[in-house]
Amino acid sequence: MLNTPSTVTVLTSDFVADIGGNRIFDSAKYVAGINDATIPNAQDRANIRGFAMGSRLVDGFSTPSQANYDHAAIDRMEISKGPDSVLQPAGVPGGSINLVTKKPQWTFGGQLKAQIGQYDTNRIEADVTGPINEHFAYRLITSAQDNKSWVHNTFRESLLITPSLTWRPAPATNLTLRYEYYDARTSNLEGIPMDPMVGPDDAFRTMPGVPLRFNPAPGDEYSYRMGRSNTLTALLTSVITERLSVRLAGRLARSTHPNGDFRWGLSAPGGSINPHTGKWEGGVLWVNASTDPASPNWVSTPAPQPGNVFQHVGTYEHVEGYYRDLQNDWSYIVDNDTVKSSTLVGFAYAYTHENVQSRRQALPDFTVDNVPHEPVTTFPNNTDRRGITSRYQAYLTQTLELFNSRLVLSGGVSHTTYNGVYGNKLSAATPRAPAGMMYPGSGSKATYNYGLVLKPVANLSIYYGHSENAVPANNFQQTYEGRAPFSEGTQDEIGLKLRLFDGRILASLAYYEIEQTGYTVFNPLNVVVPPPPVLLPDLVLSREASGWELQIMGSITPQLSIIASVADTKNRDPNGVMLRGSAEDTASGFVRYEFTTGRLAGLSAGLGANWSSKRSVENVSGSTPLGIPIQPRGYLPARTLMDAYIGYQRGAWSYRIDVTNLTDKLYYSSLSWNLIQVANPRAISGSITWKF
Repeated sequence: MLNTPSTVTVLTSDFVADIGGNRIFDSAKYVAGINDATIPNAQDRANIRGFAMGSRLVDGFSTPSQANYDHAAIDRMEISKGPDSVLQPAGVPGGSINLVTKKPQWTFGGQLKAQIGQYDTNRIEADVTGPINEHFAYRLITSAQDNKSWVHNTFRESLLITPSLTWRPAPATNLTLRYEYYDARTSNLEGIPMDPMVGPDDAFRTMPGVPLRFNPAPGDEYSYRMGRSNTLTALLTSVITERLSVRLAGRLARSTHPNGDFRWGLSAPGGSINPHTGKWEGGVLWVNASTDPASPNWVSTPAPQPGNVFQHVGTYEHVEGYYRDLQNDWSYIVDNDTVKSSTLVGFAYAYTHENVQSRRQALPDFTVDNVPHEPVTTFPNNTDRRGITSRYQAYLTQTLELFNSRLVLSGGVSHTTYNGVYGNKLSAATPRAPAGMMYPGSGSKATYNYGLVLKPVANLSIYYGHSENAVPANNFQQTYEGRAPFSEGTQDEIGLKLRLFDGRILASLAYYEIEQTGYTVFNPLNVVVPPPPVLLPDLVLSREASGWELQIMGSITPQLSIIASVADTKNRDPNGVMLRGSAEDTASGFVRYEFTTGRLAGLSAGLGANWSSKRSVENVSGSTPLGIPIQPRGYLPARTLMDAYIGYQRGAWSYRIDVTNLTDKLYYSSLSWNLIQVANPRAISGSITWKF
């Protein structure tokens, strides 16, 4: 890690097990610059350096899904910061989390685990691996989860089955085939609105009279998020000579991830945007009293107060995706007394075909005390989108280590080309296109990376790195109408890394600046009630981000381990407005102690804390009629969350008790001001594991 001109963190399977939890984020939140984003129970969303991940990486392949991934299949997490055209050509410039799955082992072993507790914790797992003979090894992992959540009538259920087989035709050659069936379904969190009588300068408050656990969802068959996937991967690795090695990876996948997304809203707005400040003012309605457009006269009048009758509408979206991927890279290493040279050359191909049908749904108006769940009115499909993209990439990177690795120089180039079509077969005609047009899209772009690492002493490195990526546009209609064919990310980073305690502790300090052009955010007008008849396209913006991060991790003693981080991030739109769900200041720490001798041998305990500054409740865009940038309607308050566990291992058996949200802190996430999601309170769970 000292020789790389970027920030990379690897979280091992032991660390993931120590943390516990049911989400990828539960472990990743202890890494500097990562904080939670929207939709805590779906899509594995997280912010990295202020950029929201759109999809996770599994074994290096981009994997979109409505469902959070099951951690039972994960061997380790590789977290890289900044844009990287080789590791994450389709990722956000903030970085990526690559989930490396468990592979067959050549010694027999495994485990059975059962866990039970409050809120999203009831699950069982089984993992068995071993050799068949000297040439073949196998692994089978299964897990199932079925539980209720804290919010009324919410749930999560999932089933994972993943067998894999490794063939070793030669001592330095392995071919692993892995199949994964994953079926997960969870509630769509409809949330509750903010109180419209408060604005961004007031203390955060949810809608009075609405219980925090309130959920008007019509039922599991109408309001849910689901991901069902069948995935086959192949990985061939071979050391051909002492200098030359090859890696070949492929994937075939099909996924279905429908989404029944009901929302509810107020009968009156209860306030408005002040045209002079761009801020929301509760209880005030700003109107233009002038009839002369050149001389507006904005005056305030009392706003109609929201009643206790709410509208209840939704959108059902059915997504089917087909994915084909191929990655092939060759590594050539020369290592002598003068220089160590590492050359990587490779090629990647990715094919994506997604079909999306959506339609509106509606329920009768309701009050908090009387929520009718029938009848559900379903309208005809108003969207039938097709998106097909083929992406081709060639890349070359070179690293030179000089003077006993005291000086490391690196550089590389990646060239990406893509083509495809995108369109809505039910779209209306426009002056520029006929009805139902399928828009063609294509692009070609070269990106570059380079870096320098200086090690004045063996355990200290000072580095500078420049990295880029270019992500193909996902909406070719916007490209057809003049948008650039790529969203481009560029980062410059400087920092230092230090190994302490005989290499057991790694400390790093980094400062970075990132620029992104042509990125998209979900249009906030799609979450109004009622929503537009046809969902509006994403907003296309540009932004700049900068910040610094400090991280320390490792084992102080064989019994005591720690990970701690602090980050200060500024990531805003061109008007200087905060982006939804992205905290600009975070800090976290997790400490674990295990008794290895004496009467308490086998006993371990861990305590974690995670602090986040305030976060915007929504994405906004544009300006008032007076040219003042519009501000978010409110901010989620800063919060500190704590988790703890105590465990005991004796022989093949281990026992554990977890307490999440130890201090019973009330905290939130949000999709919009009218969709505030209340998180689980303090919860206790217990587990028993048998290893063999």
